[in-house]
Amino acid sequence: MPNATDSVRRLPQAQLVENFQIADDLLASQDFFFDHFTAPDAHFLWCMRRAKQFDVDFAPFGHCTAHFDRMGKRPSVEKLLAFERATLEEFAKAS
Repeated sequence: MPNATDSVRRLPQAQLVENFQIADDLLASQDFFFDHFTAPDAHFLWCMRRAKQFDVDFAPFGHCTAHFDRMGKRPSVEKLLAFERATLEEFAKAS
């Protein structure tokens, strides 16, 4: 279909923006989605990392961005990201 590429990108991006607005509202008054760090916080970190690959504009979602930054400072996340970098470097050497 002509111009299908545009709608394939536009429609999911609209849904992402709607969902990030909901998350931003939830994070407006707390550091995590619940009373303390839980699995949804870890999953949301992954969601934001993926969304950043699709150039989602996070400027309107300051609370989401603050959550992302807080999560990135957790020792377990730092360790995971270091492992990911090392793994990607090893893959690059193998190709």
